[in-house]
Amino acid sequence: MGQTSCNNHRSDNPTSCKFESLPDLANLPPELAVQVLSHLDATDLCLAACVNELWSDLANVDQLWKGLCHNRWGDVSSYQTAFSVCRSYKTLYMILDNGMLTFAANPHEGIAYLVSKGVLTNSPRCVSMFINNTDALDWHSLGLFLRDRIDVLEALVSLQDYSGMFLPDALREFFSHIPAPRERGQFLETLLDRFSKRYVETNSQAGLLKDTVYVICYSLILLSVDLTSPHVKNKMSKREFIRNLRRATPGLSDDLLGHMYDNIYISGHVATEYR
Repeated sequence: MGQTSCNNHRSDNPTSCKFESLPDLANLPPELAVQVLSHLDATDLCLAACVNELWSDLANVDQLWKGLCHNRWGDVSSYQTAFSVCRSYKTLYMILDNGMLTFAANPHEGIAYLVSKGVLTNSPRCVSMFINNTDALDWHSLGLFLRDRIDVLEALVSLQDYSGMFLPDALREFFSHIPAPRERGQFLETLLDRFSKRYVETNSQAGLLKDTVYVICYSLILLSVDLTSPHVKNKMSKREFIRNLRRATPGLSDDLLGHMYDNIYISGHVATEYR
């Protein structure tokens, strides 16, 4: 399959071009041809393999599929045993991709599928590391899965590091890895409890109590809704926010609470429903 290039040449029309055939990919040294193919995604790589036998051999080079696997799924149990379990990274990619489709329809069946294929170890630690290092999982299904698998949720939270982070930014980071529920209730309380514990663990020098962090986080979520919702006409002022939290958070200065208000006002909601 030849490629074409467009070179400017003298013409009455300055935008006119002439097309010249460039060397076929099959005529390039194999190492260079593989380098060119490394810029393709999985779909285009499969299409390239349909061109002819030589292209098929090039498109099935395992190093290409290894890169695709690691780019999409940063941590998979079987990376250490990919050849013994799946025989090739292309096979591993197809299994993982099928797992994502199954996960979107039923998250528990999706994880069970990957475990049954031997590519994911069925432990809270391994499953949480898999979740933490990919953005290929359906966001809504992930929320449903973590709601049922508190053990995986706790392991996932333990992987986060909020050292030195301003509390509203840390909470925003937390909800970039873990879907926020659309409604208030037990699961939101569970999420804020686990986050507060982890924030205190990674910022021990701040001297904050877990209960204090929990109260602030809940208030920040309410403030986020208040400031960002078009249905709320009378927005909470900074003075009101500080006054409401002053008694519940002894030891915190009004200036610090004011900076938290400013963070929400400028940076927006701490917990978006969708990625």
